[in-house]
Amino acid sequence: MGSTMIPFTSDPCDGGYFRIASLNPNMGEWSVSVKILNCWSVSRGTGRELNMILGDEHFTQIQAVVRDELIDNYLSRLIIDEWVSIKNFDVSRVNSILRPVPHRFKIVFRSDTLVQSINMCSSRTYFNLTEFVSILSGIVNPTICVDVVGKIVNVRELVFVPSVEHSQGGYFELYFGLRDTECIHLECRLTGDLAVEFYDLWKHRSRNTVICIIKFVKLELSQEHRWRCTNVTGSTRIMLNPDLSITDEILCWNPENDQVPIITRKENAME
Repeated sequence: MGSTMIPFTSDPCDGGYFRIASLNPNMGEWSVSVKILNCWSVSRGTGRELNMILGDEHFTQIQAVVRDELIDNYLSRLIIDEWVSIKNFDVSRVNSILRPVPHRFKIVFRSDTLVQSINMCSSRTYFNLTEFVSILSGIVNPTICVDVVGKIVNVRELVFVPSVEHSQGGYFELYFGLRDTECIHLECRLTGDLAVEFYDLWKHRSRNTVICIIKFVKLELSQEHRWRCTNVTGSTRIMLNPDLSITDEILCWNPENDQVPIITRKENAME
């Protein structure tokens, strides 16, 4: 049967769901209790594919995929930030060069996969926050997406870049910077609809100091051979001045004094 499976039972109502960390292709009868962290559609030839990022109570995340012919069966039950139980699915290796999360495997829905909404007390927000110094030094694996947080600085103008490779004749592009608690600067590049969304939110900000979290970004080298972050079409999400009072990642800043955020972590958040 391969490696030993260890179900978690942090609550009697969990019903013996497996931890995401234990999922692998060596077993076919799986059941998990997860929060839907992200959901987006990807074109695949003449069809499409629904992708998700799921997280369990142990902060482990995994990619999940729903094939084109099954999307209509599940779409109404797959709501971002909702907790669901998922049973009867396959687990396969992630073959793409870029992985949205570190997990080597992904969940693949089948025609008999069961999805049910469940009530969970936990309202945690999941972050894979990465230090800027680690990114800029090149020690972070660029084939795995990360999350970054910092104070927005040096926002440039939104520009339209002509390109014959795009159906609309080009794409929007925006550059800005993030500054962390050590005053280290990280360049960010957004393209497409996310660039437009970010620019609109920035223009209509309610305070001068804006703290930004960008989730599921990939790392790339600029023309100056310096590491920066950029969005992945569909999967990257941005949060400006988020209210994180109910999460285990707390951002504390003083907008009036123009302070950069201080990141702290609650201990024993589940207790």
